[in-house]
Amino acid sequence: MGGKNKQRTKGNVRPSSSGRAAELLARESGVVPGFIGFGSTVTSELGYVPAVHGVEEIDSLVDADFRLVLRKMSKRDTVTKLKAIQEFGTMCQERDAEEVKGVLPYWPRIYCKISVDHDRRVREATQQAFEQLVLKVRRSLAPSLKGLMGHWLMAQCDTYVPAASAACLAFTAAFPPNKQTEALSFCRDEILNVLQDTLLKETADTLSDPKSVPEEERETKFIRMLTSSLLGVKKLLHLLPDSDRNLLEDRLTQLISSAKFWKYSKHKTPQVRGALSEVVSALCQYTPGLVHKEAARASAAVLLSIDDTDPVVLPPLWEAVLHVVTTIPDCWTHVNARKGFLPKLWALLRAGGGGMAKALHPNLMPLVSRLPAEVTQPALDFYTTFFTSLIQGLSAERALTSPTESAAIVTAVVECMRFSVMQHTEEGEEQRKIQQMLISQQLLPLLESAVGNPSLQNGPLFLLVTEMLISWEKRAGLHGGDGSQEGADVYQTLLGDFWEGIGLLLVGFVDTEEADPKALEGVATLLQVSSGLNPDLWCGVRSGDKSVKICLSEPGDADRNGAERGGRDEPPEGEPQQMRLVGSLESERLEAVVCQLAQLCLVYVNEKQSERHLVFLSLLLRSFHTPRVFAVKGEEQSLPVVDLKNMAMRFLLERVVAWLSEEGRSQNDHLVDMIFSSLHCCSPQETPRILNHITMMNLPWGILLHVIQKSCRDWLKGSVLGERLFGLAEELCNTGRGHATLTSNENTHSWTLISLVLSQQHNNEPLIGEVYLEKILEKLHATLSETKAQADQGGMEPLICFICDVASTFYSSVTDCLLLASAEELLLTAFQITAQDHSNTHLSGGHTRTHTYRATPATLDTVDPPLKKYTHKFSSPLTEIALALALSLSLSDLSKASADQLILTVEMMRFLSWLVSSSSSALGGGQWDFLLCCMLAWLETACENVSGLGSPWVQLFVCENASLIVELSRFFAAPPATAADTLPAELTAEWTDFFIEGIYSLLLHLPVKITDAFTEPDDPLFPLAVLRSVGVALTYIPVPQLLKNSLPANLIADQKTNLPAPLQTLLNTLCPLLLFKARPLQITVYLLLEKVMGQLPECDGEGESSKTEEDAEEPSLSPPESLMAVLSACEDLCESVLAGVQVGEFAVVQPLSVEYSCFLGYLLSWKLLLSFFKASPSQLRVQYSLYLKRSHSLHKLLIHLFKMMPENPAYPGQGADTKDTKTFFTESLSLAVDSEYSLRRLPHLACGVYYSAVQDLPAMVRLWWNSQEKRVSTAVERFSTRHVSPVLSAQEISSVHASTQTFDSMTVKARSAAREVIATYSVDDIFIELVIQLPQNHPLGSITVESGRRVGVAVQQWRNWMLQLSTYLTHQNGSIMEGLALWKNNVDKRFEGVEDCMICFSVIHGSNYSLPKKACRTCKKKFHSACLYKWFTSSNKSTCPLCRETFF
Repeated sequence: MGGKNKQRTKGNVRPSSSGRAAELLARESGVVPGFIGFGSTVTSELGYVPAVHGVEEIDSLVDADFRLVLRKMSKRDTVTKLKAIQEFGTMCQERDAEEVKGVLPYWPRIYCKISVDHDRRVREATQQAFEQLVLKVRRSLAPSLKGLMGHWLMAQCDTYVPAASAACLAFTAAFPPNKQTEALSFCRDEILNVLQDTLLKETADTLSDPKSVPEEERETKFIRMLTSSLLGVKKLLHLLPDSDRNLLEDRLTQLISSAKFWKYSKHKTPQVRGALSEVVSALCQYTPGLVHKEAARASAAVLLSIDDTDPVVLPPLWEAVLHVVTTIPDCWTHVNARKGFLPKLWALLRAGGGGMAKALHPNLMPLVSRLPAEVTQPALDFYTTFFTSLIQGLSAERALTSPTESAAIVTAVVECMRFSVMQHTEEGEEQRKIQQMLISQQLLPLLESAVGNPSLQNGPLFLLVTEMLISWEKRAGLHGGDGSQEGADVYQTLLGDFWEGIGLLLVGFVDTEEADPKALEGVATLLQVSSGLNPDLWCGVRSGDKSVKICLSEPGDADRNGAERGGRDEPPEGEPQQMRLVGSLESERLEAVVCQLAQLCLVYVNEKQSERHLVFLSLLLRSFHTPRVFAVKGEEQSLPVVDLKNMAMRFLLERVVAWLSEEGRSQNDHLVDMIFSSLHCCSPQETPRILNHITMMNLPWGILLHVIQKSCRDWLKGSVLGERLFGLAEELCNTGRGHATLTSNENTHSWTLISLVLSQQHNNEPLIGEVYLEKILEKLHATLSETKAQADQGGMEPLICFICDVASTFYSSVTDCLLLASAEELLLTAFQITAQDHSNTHLSGGHTRTHTYRATPATLDTVDPPLKKYTHKFSSPLTEIALALALSLSLSDLSKASADQLILTVEMMRFLSWLVSSSSSALGGGQWDFLLCCMLAWLETACENVSGLGSPWVQLFVCENASLIVELSRFFAAPPATAADTLPAELTAEWTDFFIEGIYSLLLHLPVKITDAFTEPDDPLFPLAVLRSVGVALTYIPVPQLLKNSLPANLIADQKTNLPAPLQTLLNTLCPLLLFKARPLQITVYLLLEKVMGQLPECDGEGESSKTEEDAEEPSLSPPESLMAVLSACEDLCESVLAGVQVGEFAVVQPLSVEYSCFLGYLLSWKLLLSFFKASPSQLRVQYSLYLKRSHSLHKLLIHLFKMMPENPAYPGQGADTKDTKTFFTESLSLAVDSEYSLRRLPHLACGVYYSAVQDLPAMVRLWWNSQEKRVSTAVERFSTRHVSPVLSAQEISSVHASTQTFDSMTVKARSAAREVIATYSVDDIFIELVIQLPQNHPLGSITVESGRRVGVAVQQWRNWMLQLSTYLTHQNGSIMEGLALWKNNVDKRFEGVEDCMICFSVIHGSNYSLPKKACRTCKKKFHSACLYKWFTSSNKSTCPLCRETFF
């Protein structure tokens, strides 16, 4: 059976050959069969490339990398396919154009398959990769265009918008806008073939394999392709020119004559139905002749489907409806309108469009205009039903909740009503009935419902009705026309009916004692809109806006005579002109309605004292302040103040003033509005006289406050108001000194009024006369000075608060306020009161605070704005501050200083801190010297008085001094651009050369002195706040200052060190403080030591360089012993605390506990050690890691970390919809000295330490993981793979991308998606390519090195080098770039002639990076010293590994 020499079948004289079979089939059929991947030309399932003649030709055309990627694209796995497409796009972007062009013959078939893939990510990535291909090959795409264009157009209509957008971008990249039509014309037949086949031939089972693809997935793909194909037909018709559309007429006829095509109008999927409607619209627009041939089907498919309210279908469906009724005039002969169309339309309108009114209702008026008479007869019934159904839609649920839906329905009602009236302006009883029906049965009931409905009030109804009435008036000749145009009488009749009906309607709302306030507001809104004003102007008033603003308007600026304005009012000054509508109603009838309503209001106000009618009258007068309205009848009164012929003035003085004088009235805003409505009809001379009269009436101050907010400029400057306000200030100050209550509503209005007139300005001028402004300020200053001495007695607190609040508003609002002498004196007095306060300590250490009076925040707020805004304009205040500073310099013994002295000095410090940060340009050279010397003197005083820090005032002194140092350090580190030119020339040099050394030589001693003086951190008097403030200041210390510190010598006997004495002293002094139970101190020490960690390995390197290499065991080198001593002290305590916790469990450590301090010190020490390790060179890193390995310190750390890290290290404060979840590994922990305690900080720090360990010591972590038991290693791998490996792998890849390190003869690239690094080494004729693959559980798993291309390298040497690189990457504690650099040096030495060590087969040793130096005297071969040591100890012999002779 099948033997080699067995006789063949009879007649078969030649062996079988697949190559000959392919040639035979090609000769017989002319087509090359698709043997590759078992595909064929007649099936849609493709192999990775179609077969061509000869495998050699494929190899010469397609690059090997492209061939691999194309093979991956044909896989079924979505992830594999997606990554392959992304890699293909990257390769198209990076490779040469000639290499990419080799893919073009095979791309169309692959693209046609994956562009319709079921996974939307694959489709989007396909279009993005296609864009990169297009950008690279450009014109070379032309031969493949016909095979691509059909599916390319479908992709542009993909239902997944990102994929469609990407396809459009690729199309735009391939063809500029002026060439796109030409490209589509070139491929029009091929495009239509693809679209037609999909629409008429394909099914869900033919597009996907039923055996391998689930039914749901097949159906989804089929529906998506149907939708894309229909939209593709529309897009093709839109883009093709008319000539090409005519050429495709036969093909299109074949498409739309198919019954299957029209069945899509009843498809179960909304996307398909909507797409068909869009195609019908396009056919009507571009090929009306074809639609006429299929008029019956088109009319039935569209007009009988109008009840489809699906959001996807309705907009295109109604567009198709309009196109059909326009393009097919006889469409109603194919559809029974009364049975099939109109009932569905009525139901749709009654339902408010099914929630789609915004899309549906704009189409109603065009539809009605196209309806023939046979559809609308009888017209009265038709329009009655139409408008009744349309208005009923406002009661639908969606219309009640959505303002846009309601607005769309209202707009459609008014538009259709205007059109209907225009169509029925002829004489006749039928026409008249329709007109009356529209007014009495439709429009007026709609307005009646809107008046009581706030949502309809705020909608466009009133505005649209007003515009409609204006158009009727124009047609009736009431706006300057002759009234002789056709239908004028009809429009006049319509207007008469409307005004008669609306008058009765509005009177019905007003003529009742229990009138609804909302309905009255609706009536006012309707009348305001009808008058031509935008009601939004009054929205703020209606909503009760209480913000204090002044509108400086002049009622006399416009004509005050209503008769000269033709009975119409003009907008007041400052009112935007766009608030007026375009055009306005004829005023006679409108004013008659307003006067009737105003008369009713007066009746109810006078007889029933109805407040709601009074408010309504105010609303009316805002829009209608004309003589006719003010002339409403009422009881006459004789007031000979002014000429009573002015009806507005008469109304004001007879009625409004009387209403203002009534007692017990809570709201007066509407009465104030009436005042200014009346003033619109008064002359500029009369206005101030009337306002002065009102001012002298002893009205409540709240009324005067509202009057001032809206009054004119001339009156505000007058003496009447000024004297009245000064009298008010005197009254308030006297009331406060008399210990009377200041918190009543009336007094609150009074203080608000004083604050308003002081702080508000117009054109940089005060509101009131400057004389009265000075008087008020002098009175406030005098009162504040008197109360300053009485503050400690109590009772003055409310008065001081009110005065300081007023002054603070004044200083922060008024420009150049300190140019007034009284304002300057008031500021100084407020500052003195602030300095007297003993309660503003700003300490947070839990100490008891004393309180003198509650005015401190107010006085501080008063002082801060002017001091910080007008420092450069000070005269006497700056002198006072300087004297206070000089006085404070006399403090030498803080324990004997009084609280007043310390607080005054603290306030100076705070002021100077702000001065440095915000107004440094105001300081001259002498002032800078004075400031810096004071700061240094205060610091010396603090260092000499450490024992007195038990006092909270001394602590406050030191804290504010440290804050001043911080501000100075920030300033000189980055001087502001505004201050750079004004600084004295030598100031920066003096700071650097003198002050920095003086400051930090003192400041560095403070933490040590404090911990020596206060050994119990739990003591209530422990100066924790001082440690925090000093720690923040120490973070700005320069590194050179740390390296040459002046700390007392602290050297330990027998301590092995290569460090200079000052640096070793710094470590020995600060490292023990890492365990002190004071978190600010621990963080401070960590930040200080981190600054010098990078300097330490240099000293060890200098010490090791003098040592000679010996034939001994690999030496280990200890990291700084003082740091290792801290770790040793913490390890035992951590182990005992975590003894009962299993690996993978989470131990919660409470803040402020001893354990918390221990763990914090332990983790901070490891962060320092890892920083030290990272800064070490490769040679020293090996010795340090060997020490850690022998001491098992790292093994203990990792065990502890997996008991301290939470199971889910998610970063707090993220929303559920966050795209990229933040974790403790993606977000770095900010170790700030002044940060607060938190339960999450210690777990976050533990995660940071673990991340640094796996980043800087990957080999040691991998070794520890491999040595653990199954349970522990599984938990570690699961946690690391989920949370650490993705972040670390991405960081490794990005570091390769961002690396600035360059190699001679070697290039390094990275692929982020595949987690690969590709190293290419080339020298002369030798070419080497290695692919480094990071594992999923990096760095726990080993990094794999795969073979790429190689030229000119022997197989054995190639394997050795791959093994070396794998060894370097696996066993070295460093990054991929460091491993590649080591491997390159090894290969370079090999090419330089250095022979390999015949023990490890490497030129450079993998651990100590040494070259082979120990040579055998017999065979002359050289070996590494470490390799020989291992060889001798493992073999127990001292012979040469090669020649076996004794090694000397």
